[in-house]
Amino acid sequence: MGLLDITANELNELPAAVKAQVKALLNIRQGLFDILGAFPQDNVLPYFYSCQNTTADSTSIAANTTVQNSIRISADSAFIAMSIRGTSDGDFSAFIRQDASDRQLMNIAANSNALMGTAERPGPLHKPLLLAASTTVSFDFTDLSGQVNQIWWTLAGFKVYNRKLG
Repeated sequence: MGLLDITANELNELPAAVKAQVKALLNIRQGLFDILGAFPQDNVLPYFYSCQNTTADSTSIAANTTVQNSIRISADSAFIAMSIRGTSDGDFSAFIRQDASDRQLMNIAANSNALMGTAERPGPLHKPLLLAASTTVSFDFTDLSGQVNQIWWTLAGFKVYNRKLG
């Protein structure tokens, strides 16, 4: 019997807080099974979260300056980010962190060429990044091109919806 093998009766007998944690773990486990192609369920959906800094919406990055942008994961599901994709007018650096925990996802800002791929050749995250529902991920983008820079930035992955358990 595996660590997360639990009957409906065993689940119902758990204290409420423990029951919620077990359900969350089971949802994550099922999401990973779906992503890896086993035990497919209807609670995992390919999804893209994007942000942009463009001239069209007056948020482009002035030469050699830094702006902050963010992506808020919707409250209806967790998100498993698998890659970073996008395009820009020139080189820039990016620094990524989760706002709620102030968890930094890198030790220094990285050049866009080292992080961001394209739709044809995505920049993989070598370990999927699990982002809980309602999490905000912030990005500090710093222009390195010396001119006005427009950025389109996308986290590609999977939404993991809660399944109805016991």
